[in-house]
Amino acid sequence: MKLGFIGAGEMGGSMIRGFFKAGLSKQNLFVSVRSAESAQKLSSEWGIRVSNDNVHVMQEAQYLFLAVKPSQMSAVLQELVQNGVAPKPIISMALGWTIEKIQQVVPNWPVVRIMPNTPLAIGKGVTLFEFSKEVSDSCKKDLLHLFEAVGCTAEVPGNIFDVATALSGSGPAFVYAFIDALAKAASSQGMDPKTATLLAVQTVIGAAYMVKQESISPAALAQKVSTPGGCTAAGMEVLMQSDFAQIISRVIEATAHKAAVVSKNM
Repeated sequence: MKLGFIGAGEMGGSMIRGFFKAGLSKQNLFVSVRSAESAQKLSSEWGIRVSNDNVHVMQEAQYLFLAVKPSQMSAVLQELVQNGVAPKPIISMALGWTIEKIQQVVPNWPVVRIMPNTPLAIGKGVTLFEFSKEVSDSCKKDLLHLFEAVGCTAEVPGNIFDVATALSGSGPAFVYAFIDALAKAASSQGMDPKTATLLAVQTVIGAAYMVKQESISPAALAQKVSTPGGCTAAGMEVLMQSDFAQIISRVIEATAHKAAVVSKNM
């Protein structure tokens, strides 16, 4: 399976690093970036040829990943058309670029809309998928298998793609902020900051594994730990009084709304 990447920034780079760790052959990867400096840096880091030649990557790839900024998508798609590249699966992660919008430029091409998150780089990511009707079953199988090697996958209909993006695409940032707040709260009570961060991180990891393995809901697990009259219950009371659930709801709503606005303005 030959993969071509146009762009290798934060998200594209995370995907490539994750694929390498999962065993992808470097001979089957073609990458093009905008600047010669970036090409040289990434080539040294990954031990592969990284160029500034989009057309070469477009022609060589079996599956073409467009890992560019939303504002650059139109130019890249036009480059495909102008250079007579034969139709092949396009995998886009550009915020706001729906399948319909992409196919306005490349009609009837097989298009896969994805939204990965950065933990893919360490094999713990989440990738959302939406497939156009032109995508073959074998293509779906190949791509799902590829991304399952670096985390989990979920096929999501277009009408809720923005909400799913807010949850799993942007979600790591919200979790990082929560971990930071936990650690800083403990540090403000006299704990060494490094130890506080270590404990906060491991606590979140352990709690996440518990949710994944147990057959009861996260809310039920929280209640199970909160013994009436105990210290956890005292903290949970503050959490509930602060309208924690509504704050998180507003965070997801605002993120999804922004994604929808970007899509409309493209």
